[in-house]
Amino acid sequence: MSLPSGTYRISQWGTFEQPQVLTATEDGVTVLPPGSAPEKDQEWSVESLPDGSVAIQIPARLFPSRSLSYEGEPELGKRIILGPVSDFPTRQWRVEPAPQLPLPVPIRVPDQELVVGIAPIPIYPPRLALEKLTPGLDKAWVFDRVGPE
Repeated sequence: MSLPSGTYRISQWGTFEQPQVLTATEDGVTVLPPGSAPEKDQEWSVESLPDGSVAIQIPARLFPSRSLSYEGEPELGKRIILGPVSDFPTRQWRVEPAPQLPLPVPIRVPDQELVVGIAPIPIYPPRLALEKLTPGLDKAWVFDRVGPE
């Protein structure tokens, strides 16, 4: 089962007291508190594809858009970026909802044990990178649907 297509605010799981929302910036992709960036930079379009994978794009509900991506082949530690507008085909991810609500799930590279996580570099704002999939929820994300369904 894949996540339904729609517009989502994507937050790092476990940051309920001070939520950290997936945010597009001029320098790439990071996590910031809600409202610390324009709303359009914290709302992502998730498109479910026929093979069960998803495309995660920004700005939501607009074309052309840029996708959540990385350069080249997937490797541990590779930085998460916004793909170019000409990024075609769009980078695909596996987002398989867990039975818990509000759906803590990893954003995973298809057919690999790599997921989107916070890079272990102590900088602000934090960088995102491909990290090793672990059995816990430390690299999970919450997809909160926003706007019309």
